[in-house]
Amino acid sequence: MTKILHYSLCFIFSFILIACSNIDWKAEYYSTVLPTYDFDTNAPTIIVSDPWDLSSKYYAGQALEAFKKRGFNNVYLQGQIEPSFARNVIYVRVAKERLDPSSNYQYTFNATGVCNVINGVPSCSIDTKNGEATQKSTKRMIRDSYRVTFDWYDVYKRVRILYVAGSAAVESGKYSDLQVLSTLLNDTILRMEFKRPVQYVYDGSISSGH
Repeated sequence: MTKILHYSLCFIFSFILIACSNIDWKAEYYSTVLPTYDFDTNAPTIIVSDPWDLSSKYYAGQALEAFKKRGFNNVYLQGQIEPSFARNVIYVRVAKERLDPSSNYQYTFNATGVCNVINGVPSCSIDTKNGEATQKSTKRMIRDSYRVTFDWYDVYKRVRILYVAGSAAVESGKYSDLQVLSTLLNDTILRMEFKRPVQYVYDGSISSGH
């Protein structure tokens, strides 16, 4: 019985460590909204992406499923219904940028000198020996910046009703683009606020399922 309890506690402790270690990035949510607009989850809505932007076109499909989970049950991808039937249009875009700061070098110099007093005035000559300088290289972590945006329009009223952006910076090479963008996209849609503008930073976690 003691062994069973011991192994159980070890398993629980290991699970907690794994779960906690998965929180390894800071993400930001930002949105601005037309305050007087009444969002209708039943309004026919088309998700649109730039036809030449294959990445955004791919994630538009994931956005479709995420919006359905938020209760929008009349949402479609571009081409699935006639554009004239749509009440709302959501433009989705994903982007990635490499943040590659130059290495920062710090130098330490050894200096020697001789001082003499001439006519009551001290005069010193300092010999800085650059050849004996100790060079320290402080390497900065290379990171990738990811961003997903949603531009929401009312076609009938010809007005922009919502803009949402989700962004995160992740250590380069730690996760695949698919893992990061899938997580960021789903997090951003899950956090969408339809009544007021919002901006905050939160702890994000990459799901191994993506």
